[in-house]
Amino acid sequence: MLLYVTAFAISYLIGSLPTAYIVVKRKANIDIRSAGSGNVGTLNAYEVTGKRFIGILVLVVDIAKGAGAVLLTRLAFSQGPLVISIALVAVVVGHCFPVWLKFHGGRGLAPAAGAMVVTGWIIVLLWLVSWGITYLFSKNIHVGNLVAIIAAPILGYLIPQEIIMRTIVAGFSVSGILFAYSAMSVVLLVRHIEPLRTLISSRSKIDT
Repeated sequence: MLLYVTAFAISYLIGSLPTAYIVVKRKANIDIRSAGSGNVGTLNAYEVTGKRFIGILVLVVDIAKGAGAVLLTRLAFSQGPLVISIALVAVVVGHCFPVWLKFHGGRGLAPAAGAMVVTGWIIVLLWLVSWGITYLFSKNIHVGNLVAIIAAPILGYLIPQEIIMRTIVAGFSVSGILFAYSAMSVVLLVRHIEPLRTLISSRSKIDT
């Protein structure tokens, strides 16, 4: 039990590093939480500052947080699927609900992608395909995010297991890795409730 708690705590702390807040504050002296959408993430960092470099920097570091937390867990503790799954979920929880910013963080997509790349990159591919198709029709980033978050694990259950087994880390079963991704997706969906409400509200105003 101590192993799992420690793995969660370390991964949470890595994920909780508020990259967008730190970068935007240092480079533009702006509190990103009170500017733009208020989201502590890549897109808002770019929109608030208008600087592509800042957006790319935040994105790269946040992806690295997700990948780093999982790789560190594998190196320091074990390669068992349960402890890796805990790290995968914990780094996203840390990003979305960082203790340093009174639990007001980003929406978790970048660290989630980083964690998935080093555990089963094919799910990232399914996420990107789902997002791309949805955005093509909706022209809305948040709609694309929501559909991709839900669709990627589902598509994982539908494609041949042999394909998934070739892309996931040793020790995981197909059902095990997809369960871990599904748990992570729940955290992502919680952080996307607010933009979904905003979208529905704006559509309702247009209709009336």
